[in-house]
Amino acid sequence: MQNGRLRDMIPCGDEKQVKKIYLQQAPQLIAFARKFVDNFTAEDIVHDVFLKFYHQNSEKFNENGIKAYLFRMVRNACLDYLEHLKVEETYVSRIQAELKIEELRWYDLNEDILFNEKINAVYDEIERLPPQCKRIFIKAYLEEEKHARIAKDLNISVRTVETQVYKALKIIRDNLMPLLLSIFFVLL
Repeated sequence: MQNGRLRDMIPCGDEKQVKKIYLQQAPQLIAFARKFVDNFTAEDIVHDVFLKFYHQNSEKFNENGIKAYLFRMVRNACLDYLEHLKVEETYVSRIQAELKIEELRWYDLNEDILFNEKINAVYDEIERLPPQCKRIFIKAYLEEEKHARIAKDLNISVRTVETQVYKALKIIRDNLMPLLLSIFFVLL
């Protein structure tokens, strides 16, 4: 509080005096606040400062100290607003990052599910193959036996093994193509 004579002291709860000070100081304070925040926020900050100023009934200032006090209050309010905004933006950025991470995890989880669905669909199609075709296909692809060995074990020609493997692949591919396309379009 600055030194001053008693007649220079203004009670802050005095509505007429505060209104007079508001009319004198508000335009400059708003212009000052606009250097740091947008127009609407600057006006809100200045109005809030005057409300605080009005409710400080016990404090008294001389007229010269009021202007400096109000500018300091507006400065502090702008600083508080900007710091809050920074925290808020950090929070929003963090939440956005967390949502993106969750989305990526969802894709990982669903990719595993879709992979398992594809594998199960292939095994289902293998089970539906004609018995001889199924037996040859399992030996060739799942047990990784050579065509010559399969032909010898089953007492059939290598050409028959090749024909049966080709037939099995064609049946599986034809039956799974709609499923694979639907999974592909779901991922897009």
